[in-house]
Amino acid sequence: MKITSITGIVAGIGGLFFLLFIGMASRHTTQQEHPSATDRHTRVIATVGTRSITLAEVEQPVAISLHQLEEHRTQLLRESTQRIIEEELLAAEASRVGVTVPELIERASKSETVAKLAGLPGPVRWAGQPSEKQTYPPFVHPSEEASRIRQALLVQLRRSTAIHINLPDPELPVLNVSADDDPWIGNAQAPVTIVEFSDFECPYCKNSVSVLKELLSKYPGKLKLVYRDFPGPNHQQAMSAAQAAQCAAEQGRFWEYHDALFTRQAPASRWSFSVLAEDLALHQSSFDLCMKENRYRDEVLKDLQDGLKLGVTSTPTFFINGRPLVGARPLAEFQVIIDRLLTAPSS
Repeated sequence: MKITSITGIVAGIGGLFFLLFIGMASRHTTQQEHPSATDRHTRVIATVGTRSITLAEVEQPVAISLHQLEEHRTQLLRESTQRIIEEELLAAEASRVGVTVPELIERASKSETVAKLAGLPGPVRWAGQPSEKQTYPPFVHPSEEASRIRQALLVQLRRSTAIHINLPDPELPVLNVSADDDPWIGNAQAPVTIVEFSDFECPYCKNSVSVLKELLSKYPGKLKLVYRDFPGPNHQQAMSAAQAAQCAAEQGRFWEYHDALFTRQAPASRWSFSVLAEDLALHQSSFDLCMKENRYRDEVLKDLQDGLKLGVTSTPTFFINGRPLVGARPLAEFQVIIDRLLTAPSS
C-alpha cells in the first residue's frame, strides 16, 4: 500500500515501532521461565503502604480466565499448525508428481477413491467447474466441490505420511479451594476432592448431576464431592432454593432435596419449597421456620463470595483437587483429570 500523506507516514512508522515492540516483548516473555508455586507466593509485584501483594494473590481470582486465554491461544496454534501441515502435504505431493497444487487437485477430482472420500457421487471433470450433468449429494453445493476434493486428498496424503505434532495442552492452574463446611458425599479421606459451585436453577448444573453420580460409581472410595452454592442473579428462585437445600441438610436430607430440586426444575414454573419438603417427609414445621428465618442466607452468600474470589463467573464450575473445569462437561473430561491425579506419584 502506498502512503501518500504525512499522517499516513507517521502512522506507518508508529505501526512499525509497535510491531517491533510487540516482537521484542514476545521474545522476552518466551525466554522467561514460568515462576514456581513457591515463587508465586513470595514474589511481591505491588505494595500499598506496608502491605505487600504477591503474584499468587493476584493470579488467584483471574486464574480461570487466564487459563481460558491459554486454551484459546493453544487452539489457534493448533489450527495454524494444521494449515501449515496441509500446505506442506499438498506441495510435497505436487512436487513429487511434477505438477502445481491446483493441477494436483484437478487430477484428484478424477479419482474414484478421492470422490468417495469426498462424499461425491463420482469423479468430475474439473474440481472448480463441474459438468452440467454432475449430480451432488443433498446439501452439497457445486462451489463446495473443490474444497471437498482437497480435504479428501489430504486424508489420503495423511495416511501415507508420518506426522508428529508436539504442542502440549496448557497446564491447569491449581487453586486453594476450601470445602468449607458444605454438604458432601463420597469418602471423607478420598484422594480426589471435587468442589462444585452450582445453582439449582441452572439447566447446565442439572445436566451435570448424572455425570457426577456416574463418577462416584466409577471411582468407589476415591472421590469426595462437595456442593457449594453460587446462585445466579438472573435466577429469581436460586437464592431461596439454595437456602431450602441447606434447611433440608439440617435434617440430614440435603442430597435428597438437592436431587428433587433438579428433577423438578422447570423454566416456566416455580418451586414450592414447603411442598417439596412435605413430599420428602421432612419435619415440616422445622423446615418452614428455617426458611422463614432465612437461617442460611449468610452461608449461601459466603459460598458465593468464595466463588467470586476464585474467579467463578458461571455455573457449574468444578475444582478437582483445585484444578478448574468450567461448564457442563462430559464424563471423559473429568476422568482425564481424575486418572492423572490418581496415578501421579504425589497422589
